[in-house]
Amino acid sequence: MDALKIKRKSLRTSFTATANKLKEYLATKEDAKDGDNLSALNSQLQDNFLRLDEVQNKISDLLLKNTATAAEYEADFEGAEDYRDNFFELKSEIEMLLNKDSGSLLESSSERDVVKLKLSKFELKMFLGDPKEYLTFWSIFSKIHDLEELTAIDKFQYLYQYMEPDSKAARLISSFPITAENYPKAVEQLKLRFGREDLLVQIYVRDLLSLILQNAKT
Repeated sequence: MDALKIKRKSLRTSFTATANKLKEYLATKEDAKDGDNLSALNSQLQDNFLRLDEVQNKISDLLLKNTATAAEYEADFEGAEDYRDNFFELKSEIEMLLNKDSGSLLESSSERDVVKLKLSKFELKMFLGDPKEYLTFWSIFSKIHDLEELTAIDKFQYLYQYMEPDSKAARLISSFPITAENYPKAVEQLKLRFGREDLLVQIYVRDLLSLILQNAKT
């Protein structure tokens, strides 16, 4: 496992360097942006993350198999999620820039006052970005998602409205301009980040291990 951790450290350093380059690029003025450079950085970021994620999964499996390192799993998991959050937030911003010419914006990215829809309120709790709450959130929000009477922009407005302000979920969704074309992309990214089956399994295993360790101490 030590060899894997050394490899992960190098991959994390590489990922962070690329992520920082992208953040600097995204902070530049609009007329200074170069689409080819953005695409290259995007490809580099995805390659870095995929290699990092592969090594991380191997480390997680080893930590779970060894009871002596079970307590280490939770801290390791949280650290890995920070990199995943960073990746998905940047990925959303990049996709928004690469596709900015397709579709018209309802409002600028700096102005996110969502229009209140004249529909009856669904009893839906604000989503913070907790994967354990995703299935419950989506089972209710899907009633809005499946309404044929609503346009994609209407559904997008509702989706944004039910994100807890300043949460991981809100940052992910707000990285997409509210357009009809971006709505399915935002829904897909929300599911990839918070509703993946493998992520839920890891979280429930982590919680179970924490419970076992607590009981062992009593």
